[in-house]
Amino acid sequence: MLDGSSSMVNKWNGEQNRFSAAGEIILRLMDSIYKVNDQVEFSLRVYGHEHNVPENNCYDTRREVIFSKNNLTQMGLRLASLRPMGVSPIAYSLQLAAETDFVNERDYAYSLVLVTDGGESCGGDICNIVQTLLDKKIEFKPYIVSLVDYAPLKDQYACLGNYLTVSKPGDVSPAIHNIAEAYRKVLAVPIAKPKLVDMANIPSPSALKINVDAATVPKNQPETTVVVKPPVVKPEVVKQEPKPVAAKPELKPEPKPEPPVQASTSKIQVNTSPITKEQIAPIRRIGYERINYPLFWSTATPRKRPVTNITFPVWEPEPAVAVTTPAPPKPTPPTPKPKPAATKPAATKPATTAKNEANYTTKTEPSAETLLEVYFTDGKGKFYTSTPQMQLLDTKSGKEVKRFYRTTDAAGRPDPQKVPAGDYTMIIGKTGNYVAHNLVVTANNTNKVNIVVSKGSLSFYYTGDRKRAVSEFVATVRRNFEPGPTITQKCSSLLEYEPGNYHVEINTLPIKRYTVDLDFGITADLPVDEPGFVQFTNTTPVGKISLYTPLGDQFVRFYAMQVDGKPDGQKVRLQPGTYEVHFKRNPQLPLEEDVVQRFVVKSNSTSEVELK
Repeated sequence: MLDGSSSMVNKWNGEQNRFSAAGEIILRLMDSIYKVNDQVEFSLRVYGHEHNVPENNCYDTRREVIFSKNNLTQMGLRLASLRPMGVSPIAYSLQLAAETDFVNERDYAYSLVLVTDGGESCGGDICNIVQTLLDKKIEFKPYIVSLVDYAPLKDQYACLGNYLTVSKPGDVSPAIHNIAEAYRKVLAVPIAKPKLVDMANIPSPSALKINVDAATVPKNQPETTVVVKPPVVKPEVVKQEPKPVAAKPELKPEPKPEPPVQASTSKIQVNTSPITKEQIAPIRRIGYERINYPLFWSTATPRKRPVTNITFPVWEPEPAVAVTTPAPPKPTPPTPKPKPAATKPAATKPATTAKNEANYTTKTEPSAETLLEVYFTDGKGKFYTSTPQMQLLDTKSGKEVKRFYRTTDAAGRPDPQKVPAGDYTMIIGKTGNYVAHNLVVTANNTNKVNIVVSKGSLSFYYTGDRKRAVSEFVATVRRNFEPGPTITQKCSSLLEYEPGNYHVEINTLPIKRYTVDLDFGITADLPVDEPGFVQFTNTTPVGKISLYTPLGDQFVRFYAMQVDGKPDGQKVRLQPGTYEVHFKRNPQLPLEEDVVQRFVVKSNSTSEVELK
């Protein structure tokens, strides 16, 4: 089962995104398991890949590859054609897998591997689905492969299966080895399943008359099963005239005729119940054979489209227009908007430096063990459930004694950590922006530490001009892994958020997405490229056109508009980059192939394109 939600487009390793990395993990795992048992069949279910985030479609899941043997190539091609887009209905996807994918548990042993970078986002109860449906369908416990190193996820998936973190390339091989080795004992030995025999179609035994030499007939053989040849007779056999044979039809329905006793040393018992050739045909054969169907494709293979390269007009006049546009604000006293935006982060960062020394109080309660509980508060009665990384250093030696994530229970109480008694320096967060010195942990006590912290902040800036306010765009901010509202933030403003992991989308064209780990007391600055424009200059109607942007080694559709021959309404603001426009020369012919033209957009410039 593969996560196809929008966060999977985020970078995982250099230029490779998480979705691409997940596909490689699946293919490598298949290859490893084939080496153990090439009869294993694989299937692929994906969720969150058919509807965009704004639709919030919590039923977005689909089985993209059916169970079949030797389908590594099919799996690779299907993975290459999918794109992450939406939300994460994990519990609903597990329910459909149990109800519609694992349908023949009598003849097959099922298991599941979930590859994801987050948790349930539709309010589903994963543990309830596992308990009521999945446990009855699978042969051994599933694996969860997480593409992010985020400790609270492990608790969310504890009821589902074994949790593995694969946050960097070096984690892939050990994870695949662990899964393959765990399955090896099961996969190396076929699991015997009982065959069901249709007794209704098996005919009852009937007598069969055969001509045999009388000398070979045992004396205790029933008389009705042998017709004796007269040439070679024994006295006791001769007395049996043909008349008695005809006179004893009542012996035919004898319930349990004994088989002839033959001189043999074999210990194998053979069923010699006679049967005619005509009676063989109705008997149904039941075996383990599986019908192999041709490869199944759920989408049509894209057709090759002609690509028309166009020549763009010289762009020198456009910068002149772009320069003229910002000129009017100059008479306004020193551009007030950009400077406050630049001033706020500047004011926040010194505050962050000043708060590096964490203020805290300690309270101890007798306990059988030496425990540490860390509370984060704003000092005004508000406590945070954030789960930052914590590090304890011995004050004298400076050596690390313990590293952990501060997790909480459902009520927000911190989980106690077992630590040796001593004097410590506590570093809070991955960036170490808060440090608590001389923290004393007393033996045989629960040491409760209240640390006063401030929230984190999000701001945005233009990569080409930090002094210019990002006033053209708006961001939507949603906290990952936890329920909560979606917040709309103007990109020219600075807003505070509780520490945690956030998914941020900026309404640029195409949409810009980020995943941000926000620590206490820091400001995360997110870059945005300065936009440009494309102007379609056609003065005659063309009809509906679609704009495509690069994603991996392909172009994907992200915007549609009408070109009605009025240039004033045919201008679109885009992020800098290379694009494709797809349209039809004759819109009345729906089966006509699209015409494809490529164009380039640069920051603060307008590219004029005529559709031909």
